Amino acid sequence: MSEKRKPFLKIAVAPLDIVFGEPTVNIANVESNIKNLDEYVDILVLPELFSTGFKKDAETMASLAEPIDGITVSRLKELSDSYKIAICGSFVCNENNEIFNRSFFIKPNGSAHYYDKHHLFTMGGEQNIFHAGKGLPEVIEFKGWKIMMAICYDVRFPAWLRNHNLKYDVLIVPANWAHSRAYAWKHLLIARAIENQAYVIGCNRSGCDEYGEYPAEDSFAFNYWGKDISVRLDNEIIYCTLDIEKMNIDRNRFSPWRDADSFTFRELQEE
Repeated sequence: MSEKRKPFLKIAVAPLDIVFGEPTVNIANVESNIKNLDEYVDILVLPELFSTGFKKDAETMASLAEPIDGITVSRLKELSDSYKIAICGSFVCNENNEIFNRSFFIKPNGSAHYYDKHHLFTMGGEQNIFHAGKGLPEVIEFKGWKIMMAICYDVRFPAWLRNHNLKYDVLIVPANWAHSRAYAWKHLLIARAIENQAYVIGCNRSGCDEYGEYPAEDSFAFNYWGKDISVRLDNEIIYCTLDIEKMNIDRNRFSPWRDADSFTFRELQEE
C-alpha cells in the first residue's frame, strides 16, 4: 500500500567530520546531531562511509566491515525509531565475505533499503577493496515521495541515474569528495537535478584525511531547476524543504522528461 503523500519534505544534511576506524564515536556523533535538529525533520542524510571513513588498504577496510545487522545499522534503526526520522548514508558492509560500500535508507518503522555502490573510484583504489554493486538503485517510497540513493562517484554517470518517466522525486548522494574537486562535485549535482527534474541532495563529509580537505560548505541541496535551496546554520547542518506540488506543476508545465530516450543496461541483463 502506498503511503499518504506529505506535501512538504524537510531534510537535514549532516556533513560529519569522520573519525577514521571508530564507528562507536561516529555513531555517537550522529545521535548528538539528531538531538539538536530543528523540529519536523523527515530525513537525516549522512556522508559516505560515515561510521568508519576510508583508507586505501583492503585489509584495514575488511576489518572495519560489518554485517547488515552489525552495530551501525542496528543503532541507526534504534535512533530512527526513537526520533521518528528516516536516516540514510553509507557504510562498509561484509556480506558472505565480500566487502561493499553499501548505502542505507532506514525508516522509523524499522524497515531498511540498501544499494551497493556500482561505480568504484579506481583512482582511489576502491576496486581493490569493494565489490561493485550489480543492480540499479531501488526507488524507495517514503511519506508518499519517491527517493533514490547513489554514492559519491556514481554521480559522474548520468545514464545510471536517469529518471526515466519520473520514477523518482529526490536523489540523495552521500560522498567523501575532496575539496580539490569541489567544482566538479557541485556542478555534477546541479546537472543531475536539471536533467532529471528532481531534487538532488549531496552530503559530503567534513574535516580532512590523507586524501584532502572537506569543508562543510561542500554539501548541497538543489531543486529540480538546479537552484541551490540549502539553508545553512552555524552548526554546519544544512536544511532544505521540498515541495512536491510545486515540482509536479513545473514538471508538467515544462516536460523534457517526456522526450527522453529509453534504454536498458546490457550488462545487467546478462547477469
